[in-house]
Amino acid sequence: MFGHHLAQRFNRTLRRFVESDSGMTLPMLAVSFMAMTGFAGAAVDVARMQLVQSRLSFALDAAGLAAGSTMNTTTASSEVTKYMGANFPAGYLGAAAPSTSVTESSDNLTLDLSATTTVPTTFMQVFGVPNFTVTATSQIARTVMGLELALVLDNTGSMAQDNKLPALKSAATSLINILYGNKTNVRNLWIGLVPFSQSVNIGTGHMDWLDSTYDATLDWGPTSWAGCVEPREANGKDITDDPPSVQKFKQYYYPSTGISSFVGSNGTTYTTPSGVLNVNKWKTVTTNNGVTTTNYIGPYNTTSHGPNYYCPLQVVPMTSNKTTLLNAINAMQPLGDTLIPMGLSWGWRMLSPRWRGLWGGEMDTNSLPLDYGTAHMNKAVVLLTDGVNTIDNSDHGAYGYLLEGRTGTTNSSTAVTKLDNKALSVCTALKNKGVYVYTISLGTGTTTSVKTMLKNCASAPNYYFDSPSSTQLQAIFNAIGDSLSNLRVSR
Repeated sequence: MFGHHLAQRFNRTLRRFVESDSGMTLPMLAVSFMAMTGFAGAAVDVARMQLVQSRLSFALDAAGLAAGSTMNTTTASSEVTKYMGANFPAGYLGAAAPSTSVTESSDNLTLDLSATTTVPTTFMQVFGVPNFTVTATSQIARTVMGLELALVLDNTGSMAQDNKLPALKSAATSLINILYGNKTNVRNLWIGLVPFSQSVNIGTGHMDWLDSTYDATLDWGPTSWAGCVEPREANGKDITDDPPSVQKFKQYYYPSTGISSFVGSNGTTYTTPSGVLNVNKWKTVTTNNGVTTTNYIGPYNTTSHGPNYYCPLQVVPMTSNKTTLLNAINAMQPLGDTLIPMGLSWGWRMLSPRWRGLWGGEMDTNSLPLDYGTAHMNKAVVLLTDGVNTIDNSDHGAYGYLLEGRTGTTNSSTAVTKLDNKALSVCTALKNKGVYVYTISLGTGTTTSVKTMLKNCASAPNYYFDSPSSTQLQAIFNAIGDSLSNLRVSR
C-alpha cells in the first residue's frame, strides 16, 4: 500500500514538472540526462579499457619470461607471439589480436617488449570515439643468481675423435658467454674448471695436500711432479669431500714399464705379466754426441713419456674472471683414459665449504666455497663424458693397473661397475647437499649402463642430455645456460 501511494506522488510531481511554465527546465533536463548517460557510458568503456590494459600487461610479462627463459635455444619473437596468444585470448572484451615488438640487447641479457591492441567502445561511439588504443611495455632482464659452478669435462684421448673436443670447447665457451654476457666479471658468479682423464691435475702449488713420505719413494728422474694425484682409496675417501687435514693425497706416478716388476702406491711389488703392460713410457734417447739419457717429455702432449704420462690440464679453481675461464677451456687437450669419479670428486671438493681457505687466489679472498644453502646462491656441476670408466693392464691410471686390485677387485667388469657406482655415489652426495647436477653423454662410445648412471646422477630427468654427435652439443650447453640463468621482470 505504501508503495502504491509513493508511485502516485512521483507521477503527480513529474506531471507538474513537465507542465511547468519555466521555458528552460525541460531542455536542461534533457542535457542533464545526456551528460549523465555520457559519463556513465564513458565509465563503462574506460573500465573495459583498464581490464584490457591489465590483461595485456600480464600476458606480455608472461610471454617475455617464457621467451627469456629460452633466449639461447629459440627465437624470442616467435616465443613471445606464441605465449601472447595463450595468455591474451582472441577477442578478449572485443579487443583485437595484439601486435608485439621484441628487441634483444647486444649482450643477450635483456628483452624489451611492447604490445598494442585496440578496444572498440560502446557508449563513447556516440561522441565520435569508436575505439581506444591500449599499449603495454615490459623489460625482461636475465640475471645470474649467485652461482658456484664446477665444469667437470672429459679430456680423454677419445675426445680427439669425431671433432668432439673442438665441439666441447665451442659449447663450453658459449655457456660462459651466456652467463657473463659482454661483461668480464659478474657479481657473485664463480666458475671452476675440472678437466679429467685417468687423473686430475690439482697443480703443483698444493704440496701441503700431499703425502710426503710417498713422494720420497718415487724416482722422478730429471723431471718433477706435474700436479696429478691418485685417489685416497682407504675407507672410501676417494669419493668424499674430506679435506687434506683428514687424509692427504699421493702423487700420480706412472711407473716405468717394460720391466719385470714394479712397486705399487701401496708399497706392494707386482710382477709384470709378459706382454700385458705398455712399454717405453719413459723414453730413452741417444743424443748426437752418443750419450744415452732418459727423456721426460711434458705431460700435456699425447706423445709424452715419463712419470707424468697422461696427466691432464691443471684445474682452474673458481674464478669470476671470464677471460681466465675461456683461456683454460681453449687449452684443453685429449689424452688418457676415463675415470669419471676422479673428475666428479674434485668438482665436489671445489664446491664444498669444507675446502674453504684451501684453494687460494680468488676463492680464499672471497671466502669460497660458500656454505650450502646460502641465501640467493646456488651450486651446480656440469659433467660431460664421451666414454666409460676404464681400468685395465694396458695403462696405469690413478687407480693403478687392474692387477693391483685397488678398486677392490682384479676382475675387469666388476671394477668398471665399482667405478660407475663411485661416480653415482658422488652425484648422490652432491644432490643431497642441494647442488644441481647436469650430466651429458657425448658420442657413441658411452654404453647403456653409463648413460643410465648419468641419468641417475642428474638432478632430474631433464638435467640429463644425450649428444650422439658433436653437432648437438652447442644446443645442449645453451639449454644449460638458460637453466642456470635466473629471470626477473625489471620494469
